[in-house]
Amino acid sequence: MIAALSAVAFRRRTRWFTPAGFIMLALGLIFDLMTPRGVTEPVWAPYTRAVGISLMWCALIRLAMESVENSLRRRKIPVSTIVTELTLTGLYATVVAIVGYHMLDFHIRGLIAIPTLFTLGQAALEHRDMFSGLLIQSQRPFRPGDWVRVGEQVGQVQGTGWGVTRIVTRAGESVVIPSGMLASGGLTNYSASGHVADELFIGLGYGEEPWKIENAIQKVLDDIPEVLGEPRPEVGPWEFGDSSIRYRIRYWVADFGEVESTRGQITRNVWYALRRNATEFPPPAGATPSPASKNHEGLENLMIQDLRKVDLFHELADEDLRIMLPSVKVSQYGRGEVILRQGAIGDSFFVLRRGRVEVLVDGVEGTDRRDPIVVGHIDQRSDRNYFGEIALLKGEHRIATVRAETDLEVLEVSRNGFAHLFKARPESAPAIAKIAASREEETLAQASSSPATAKAVREEQGRILATMRKIFDF
Repeated sequence: MIAALSAVAFRRRTRWFTPAGFIMLALGLIFDLMTPRGVTEPVWAPYTRAVGISLMWCALIRLAMESVENSLRRRKIPVSTIVTELTLTGLYATVVAIVGYHMLDFHIRGLIAIPTLFTLGQAALEHRDMFSGLLIQSQRPFRPGDWVRVGEQVGQVQGTGWGVTRIVTRAGESVVIPSGMLASGGLTNYSASGHVADELFIGLGYGEEPWKIENAIQKVLDDIPEVLGEPRPEVGPWEFGDSSIRYRIRYWVADFGEVESTRGQITRNVWYALRRNATEFPPPAGATPSPASKNHEGLENLMIQDLRKVDLFHELADEDLRIMLPSVKVSQYGRGEVILRQGAIGDSFFVLRRGRVEVLVDGVEGTDRRDPIVVGHIDQRSDRNYFGEIALLKGEHRIATVRAETDLEVLEVSRNGFAHLFKARPESAPAIAKIAASREEETLAQASSSPATAKAVREEQGRILATMRKIFDF
């Protein structure tokens, strides 16, 4: 009763045990229970008792084998199902031979042929593609976990049995493919070489210079971790169209399972990068472009309001901020794009209008933490919704990388904007230097857990102001 109920309980929990072992155990106990005992037992009683004992031992062997398989899978160790089936068949045959020899007095030489016939008979009846499965296992064209294509089916290999191979598609569908089809038909293994190529195409107007397009797209590819650096991605014009030039983007990823998500990220970020570079997108066929009506004065007022929120500009008048506007532009970035990179020269700073970014610093060479480490986040609701100003004002290298955590929009203020401001309004420089020094000392104080002093702020203000006069020549 317990064995039968266990079979029912485990019928849907295939990650633990399959019901087969408990069913065999229940049947073996039933055969043994129903067999008469005593001096007057019928002639067939030893045979039914031998069947019952064989089933019980085979059930225990199967449950033990499934326990070993589950343990290996939890450790991420691939398990060949065909090896498991061969092992089980050999152990089953051994149990039948031993029980038959001791309980039924079968001659051992006669029993040698029984396991062989049993194995071949089971293979012939239940697994018509046995030899194809053995051929696949010997040649090993794929391993569990590899991404393969068989006909129209694309999926990740779960295991290979006597006559079938099971794969799971991207949609989570489990597909059973006969080994004969694998042996006789074509099979593509996307995981064999350690990387797989993908490509996409984009049409752009004839007014754009190809080298600018290639550089903008190449930068997007360099900032996506899933895109491999070797082989090097390829970007270039592919063919002429009626109203556009068709560009091909070819790149490589390590895991075929990431192809679709990587392609989506590239498409998104390329759109943002080309928009920032004012690239001409041809209109859809049959579409009539709508006239662009922009209220430039209204846009300027909005930009001044956004700049006013930055504490660097608190003491500047609107007329001062208007001097900077020609060097301020609105830019959009896609999720995952790098806005500024650690070690680069600071030639602009950014005011976050919409979205969220993460701040990263490079790991230390020679340690386990060589990958970039996230040290903070900034969004449009932060008290300090801007970044990159210290490296710009001091002419230093960036001390951190800033990457878009969501799609975002920023105001990008270039070095020329400050140069025009300081030459037109030199008296504004000390106030900006003071605020920048205070902000930098606060950051250093947080890192050292010691409060910033007024003297340290004044000293840093003097250094920043002297550097600004040298850099911006005012």
